[in-house]
Amino acid sequence: MGIPRGTARLLLDEARREPFHGRLLELGKMTVYATAEELAGWADEQGVALSQVGPLELSHQPELARLGCLSDRDLFRRLGFAEVESADVSDWEGADHVLDLNQPVPATLHGRYDAVFEAGTIQHVFHLPRVFENIHALLRPGGRVIHGMAPSSNHVDHGFYMFSPTLFHDFYAENGWRLEAEYFFEFSHYWHRGRFHAPPWAIRRYTPGCLDEVAYGGFGGRQVGLFVVATKLGGATADRIPQQSYFSRHAAAPRPPRPSQPATPRGAVERALDPLLVRAKALKQWLRRRLLPRRLPPVVARY
Repeated sequence: MGIPRGTARLLLDEARREPFHGRLLELGKMTVYATAEELAGWADEQGVALSQVGPLELSHQPELARLGCLSDRDLFRRLGFAEVESADVSDWEGADHVLDLNQPVPATLHGRYDAVFEAGTIQHVFHLPRVFENIHALLRPGGRVIHGMAPSSNHVDHGFYMFSPTLFHDFYAENGWRLEAEYFFEFSHYWHRGRFHAPPWAIRRYTPGCLDEVAYGGFGGRQVGLFVVATKLGGATADRIPQQSYFSRHAAAPRPPRPSQPATPRGAVERALDPLLVRAKALKQWLRRRLLPRRLPPVVARY
């Protein structure tokens, strides 16, 4: 679980939109891949006033501490949170709470937090509906959940799941939450080929339907991640099961008119051509994916 450069900068954008405050719970002990100087430079560039904190607190990972990387608590306090707590399935990295998100969280933690943050955690939890129920329980009304780097494409066997952005959009919309930010980005990992920093991420805004044309093989060999923020409004729930908006959109579209007369019986030649026509259609789709530019939403930031 980690917060690389792109996630840190998207957090700064969210802090500019609605300043952070109060108490944060991070699901998983986060590893931060940024220094205090880098964070200050990005904050100045993005127009965000960082909070004044005490002495510099470096990463709990010795190799990152030697590079000057911040601890998770230090990062979130600079972003504006007064208290920072962490939860994990074990106390191996010193989490404040030992929680198995497959099970209901203790009632003593209900409504305790102004924000819940996760980045690379929930894909490792088998009982995903329970995860959403627990996030709902942990947040007070008006609190925010932030999915900082949810794996979407080309993370085979990294966890139990890879997430399509429609999961978050449809779940939170169906359950009465307000979606604040929905982005996706292609990236190379920060450790790729021994580099500490990955090339900048091209951040694109997600809207339902914007990925229909690249849904089958359109992303090639790069990995895709998601950044999603949703606010728990009064009356919001976590038990309503959404129907995927893809099907809702198509069900609402007008159906093509049916032929008024029966089709002419097809001869042996037409039937013999069927396999060739299927192969020709498949070849056309393959060439389109390989040769034509991908139709993606515009890049809104490069972090």
